[in-house]
Amino acid sequence: MSSDQLQSAKDSTAQSTEQTKNFGVEKTSQAQDSAHEMGQAVQDSSQQAGQATSDAAQTSKDKTVEDKDHAVNALEQAGQKAMETLTQAKEKVTGNEE
Repeated sequence: MSSDQLQSAKDSTAQSTEQTKNFGVEKTSQAQDSAHEMGQAVQDSSQQAGQATSDAAQTSKDKTVEDKDHAVNALEQAGQKAMETLTQAKEKVTGNEE
């Protein structure tokens, strides 16, 4: 093998090695980008799930407060009606009807 052929083989090997290295760097970079995007998607999904849970808890709390208010109102009305009935009965018994 002549000196020129040997140098040509070395150059070809060096070029091939450089191409392989560049390909590896490119694929590694793509993999890192993809991993970053997937990580961001997971983080976004987690935040959305957390917000949905928070919204559901707030809705449940609001509904509970609303139901409590309705119950208090119903009890107040029932109490007023009972007082009216008792007052009317007392007036009938004592003869103080208006």
